[in-house]
Amino acid sequence: MIRLSTFENNSFEPFKTISEDSYDGLKKDCEILKISYTQFVVFKYLQLNLKDYLKFIEKISKVPMTNIDYGVLTNINNVLEVNRLVLNFLTAFKFFLDNAETYLKRKHGKESEISKDFIKLTNNSFDNSFAYRFLTKLRHYSVHLGFPIEELNLNIDFNKEDPEKSLCDFQLIIDIELLKKEKDLFGAKIHNELNQMNSDINLNPLIAELSHYIIEIQKYIYRIQKYEISESIENIDLFVGNHKTEKNQIKVYSDYEKNGDEISFKVYDIPYDIINEYKKTYENWN
Repeated sequence: MIRLSTFENNSFEPFKTISEDSYDGLKKDCEILKISYTQFVVFKYLQLNLKDYLKFIEKISKVPMTNIDYGVLTNINNVLEVNRLVLNFLTAFKFFLDNAETYLKRKHGKESEISKDFIKLTNNSFDNSFAYRFLTKLRHYSVHLGFPIEELNLNIDFNKEDPEKSLCDFQLIIDIELLKKEKDLFGAKIHNELNQMNSDINLNPLIAELSHYIIEIQKYIYRIQKYEISESIENIDLFVGNHKTEKNQIKVYSDYEKNGDEISFKVYDIPYDIINEYKKTYENWN
């Protein structure tokens, strides 16, 4: 006997008996979601690293000039923290790109139009955005030469009418002259662009621009997955009906046996945590 059951407060409450064929179909839908989630969780990991970076940037943005401790600009611990957050984000971005490419090639084939269109999308992003190009290579630079940011820089939005109300932003600046020395690490195209620059590079707007391309890449992947994911969720919701609540879990148990005081059975979890993440993230995505 195979039963669908709610699970809450360590207690099973069965509500439906299903056939083996129905169980196989239910498991197939669940496995579709679990497999696609292997890619989604890498995207989520990238977004968590971006969130950590943005939290830090928020702390050091629009700070009243009267509250500034100028010692933070060169404090080695603050500089280390900035570099840690930036490198974590760039590493997660590289992880995201490589994982997405492998996921699509294994699922749809290396020579499929889907895989080719993904490569075309990332190549176009590289060609059309200096931020995309530079930050991809900045991780490569950092892996070989260490952290790129040597100190924080201060930009003051001076209020002439009331100087005490002037606001300051800490900027993440990289010395352009250091970058110009590393043609092999950046490649000819980016190195030529760096050589044409006369001012240092501020990472803040570049990372903001890159975050836009990240969403566009994930949207492409979701468009490929959308029908399969949506159909699987609909099938699972149809099986479960209104028995899923915010607090309980839904499980399938089978091969129930009782031998004296001992009870044994197999349990299969319906991945509603994954379903909820998909619904929350993709609710307004086309």
